[in-house]
Amino acid sequence: MKDTFCSYCGTRFASADAYPRTCRECGVQIWANPIPVAVALAPVIVKARTGLLVVRRAIPPVGKLALVGGFVEEHEAWQVGAARELREEVGVPVEPSTLVPLWFASSEPRPNRVLLFAVAPPIEASALPAFALNTESSERGVVFGCGEGSETLAFPLHVEAARRYFGRVAPLDFHPLA
Repeated sequence: MKDTFCSYCGTRFASADAYPRTCRECGVQIWANPIPVAVALAPVIVKARTGLLVVRRAIPPVGKLALVGGFVEEHEAWQVGAARELREEVGVPVEPSTLVPLWFASSEPRPNRVLLFAVAPPIEASALPAFALNTESSERGVVFGCGEGSETLAFPLHVEAARRYFGRVAPLDFHPLA
């Protein structure tokens, strides 16, 4: 079980049923805080239409489309984390200070993740750097809607963020990018 022992002195907690847990030996308290996730909505202009950059996931849920994002590292501001994820997953460099907050939400049904959605400056599809396959992304592309029914992005909060960006529910309309 997670946090059964004190991470500072190694003493077993008297009870592992609830948080916070206080170590009877050293007095350290252990908390179960949510993990921040930074998600970037990167607008891409394709033939005078603006869509959002997405990846086809190479990690679970494999094959599904998702916005670009991931866990914020302990040493990062959320904007730096979102910019890093854009660089790592799709090779797109973005200055962290240019990311504008769109919406923040907690995961459901268990609120153990806090998702921080931000919008990057628009970029022309022709200006995108080459894409390289990686351990997280098998493809990149652009969607011009958030999806509905069975054709949606991989995660409900990504669908909601895209809906907020586009201002409406619309078919997913995926276009692969090289």
